[in-house]
Amino acid sequence: YALAGAVLDLTEAGDLARRYWLDDQLDRAVSSIHANIAEGNGRSTPLDYAAFLDRARASAFETEAWLLTTADRRLTGREAQFALAREIDEISAILFTMIRTIRTKHILDSRDHQR
Repeated sequence: YALAGAVLDLTEAGDLARRYWLDDQLDRAVSSIHANIAEGNGRSTPLDYAAFLDRARASAFETEAWLLTTADRRLTGREAQFALAREIDEISAILFTMIRTIRTKHILDSRDHQR
């Protein structure tokens, strides 16, 4: 959620705010990260949750791509893009670990029930 706040602050300032389509894409991508985590948490099975975590991770990568675009177009600073990219990398790693853990546990539980 902190990442979303930092990106939204960035999009509301300077030249990026004048590029509505790009600002909108970035806002939607970053907001989708925590929205998918929350929605997945409300699902009824662990594999459903893992699928939403996958979507959240994909949105993190999309956010990083849009941030790179904004920095390449000089609509945001390279320093801000690097700092946010590091945060996105951390979030992505956490999500990957959660997804792998959920899916591995579910597979092992399924094997135990088959015996």
